[in-house]
Amino acid sequence: MRRPQEIVQHVGRVIDVVERGLPLGRDSSFERLARSWRRSLSTHQIDPALATTPRVVTAQELREHRDRIDAFMRIAREGMDRLHAQLRPVNYCVLLTDADGVTVDFRTVPELDREFKAEGFRVGTCWSEAAEGTCGVGTALIDGQPMLVHRDEHFRSHNIAFSCSSVPIFGPDDHPIAVLDASALNAPAQRESQLLVYRLVLDRAQQIENAFAWYTLRPYWVLQLGRLAEYLSVQTDYLVAFDDSGRIVGGNRRARLELLDGDAAPPPAFIHDLFECTTNEILAAAHGQPGQAFPLRLTTNGERLFAILRAPAPRSRSGLVLPSAIDDAATEEGARAKIPGFSHLALDDARLRGNVERALKVANRDIPVMLLGETGTGKEAFARAIHDYSERRDKPFVALNCAAIPETLIESELFGYRDGAFTGARSKGVRGKILQSDGGTLFLDEIGDMPLQLQSRLLRVLAEGEVLPLGAETPIPVRLHVVCATHQDLPDLVQQGRFREDLYYRLNGAVFLLPPLREREDIRGVIDKVMREEATAMDRPTLHLAPATLDALVRHDWPGNIRQLRHAMRYACAIADGDAVELEHLPPDLFRARVCAHAAASRGDAFDDVPPLRLPSHSDAPRRPLSNADAELRAQMLAALRRHQWQVSVTARELGMSRATFYRKMTRLQIVSPNRREFDA
Repeated sequence: MRRPQEIVQHVGRVIDVVERGLPLGRDSSFERLARSWRRSLSTHQIDPALATTPRVVTAQELREHRDRIDAFMRIAREGMDRLHAQLRPVNYCVLLTDADGVTVDFRTVPELDREFKAEGFRVGTCWSEAAEGTCGVGTALIDGQPMLVHRDEHFRSHNIAFSCSSVPIFGPDDHPIAVLDASALNAPAQRESQLLVYRLVLDRAQQIENAFAWYTLRPYWVLQLGRLAEYLSVQTDYLVAFDDSGRIVGGNRRARLELLDGDAAPPPAFIHDLFECTTNEILAAAHGQPGQAFPLRLTTNGERLFAILRAPAPRSRSGLVLPSAIDDAATEEGARAKIPGFSHLALDDARLRGNVERALKVANRDIPVMLLGETGTGKEAFARAIHDYSERRDKPFVALNCAAIPETLIESELFGYRDGAFTGARSKGVRGKILQSDGGTLFLDEIGDMPLQLQSRLLRVLAEGEVLPLGAETPIPVRLHVVCATHQDLPDLVQQGRFREDLYYRLNGAVFLLPPLREREDIRGVIDKVMREEATAMDRPTLHLAPATLDALVRHDWPGNIRQLRHAMRYACAIADGDAVELEHLPPDLFRARVCAHAAASRGDAFDDVPPLRLPSHSDAPRRPLSNADAELRAQMLAALRRHQWQVSVTARELGMSRATFYRKMTRLQIVSPNRREFDA
């Protein structure tokens, strides 16, 4: 609440600036603020003394505002999360508004959530200039320019303690589609204190704008352009899109303003009008240097830019963008198309692509989904991909593993309970997984392990659309989409009386069989993809699989499928010393488990040519003499490991190393923990 004296002083300052023409500040940016103050008083007729909180739209109105920019919001979400992670420690909230100034997405500071909401920072609040007068969001939308409005530069007295850095984000029609804003409730008095926050918001808004440009231009060839080849992988200056005939169809905002508007001359219509080369020459250059930058010169001034070419996303006969292998010339990754929700999956296997095509057709239909496949084949990842692609993507995705929770707890986990429902229940009760997933997706993994009595209750929920928590008397309406998964033979369980037949047919709407890793056509690509992901996560981007290692992994049975593969690659990345993962760097029991399984099945072992894996023991003599420094380091590491009972994480932290570095040094210095000596040859 603003003090009366603050309000009187602020109103007097408004009158001085608007009616007496006194300057608001020292530089040209303050003239924009002064013009906004004049609009606020004369055009919008807002009372600067008004101290009430901003208007909040109704729930129905909010849904309508969100629906208009639904695709954009999905793309902006990642950028908002990253900006919030940067600013949360200094107590800034992050909000996204649409072109009307209505907040459609919001990130708060949990410790200050009540304070932010009390001041009007929440989803649904309208920050338009017509409603609030001069403010970051509203004035940025009117001017079409980034805006820093600090404390008493706001028009309404209610807002004079806030500091708001707001940046408009433009769509392909060059009109603002949204505003990204970071706001603090109480900022330091000096305006200069906000310049770093303002810069962070500006950079993040530019990234979101470029990401949305990528999304809108995905059906076309796209040139990613910059002045420095080394920066192209992390920073985009220009995006220019063209069709198969070479006709320019659009670009990001900076490209439209600086390259495509034509100034006094007619704007370039074709690629050869913009650059000193033809479309075919660009395609040839990209083909000759897959995934690498190549130079182009502008026809207007001869300036040299560097470019990477991205291929258009292929389309199925239904018009849906589908993943497929595209000309390797386009990018280092084969320029594979991205389907929202499914883009993180490796999809070069024909059966998996067929599953995706069918999943896209049922994702927004009221059809339950059943995923079948061996353990570790990625059933939860596929379920989440369906959710992320569907219209329910903004609602919760809630997962419950029916095999991982004791039978006595599944009921309360799934259905929830009221306070006092049983001894030990929480005082305020618990909302079960079903209520948590209301409006979204409920993923029931290992559904075959659900107890029979709970199957009856779940069937009632699905049939009647309502749930009755434990201890409650009145059922609660619920709307959810169920995706279940199992590695078991449900019809066989039905025959045994362990699974209800009516529930089976209720869940058996659209069935997807996920192939095991050993049967996938793209197994080599999957292994390589997982390897790169794990190497990147450990900050070892140059690490790669040696050819013999990759061949052995491709021929492996992988009984644990992708989950087992990921664990093996994570281990290898930690152990490998150098840039190549050799067979000796893989988990010692990886192939041994396979040999045992094959022996039990009386089948020949395809890995007879794989050398046995051997880890050195403490009694081993060093294979090569250690330098004095290495010997001293080995003794230091051994002493620390014994002191901490061979806890690697604790020991590495004490010695100032990362776990990955510590493991590599253990391998190089032939240090083996006692519980690993059983694997010695």
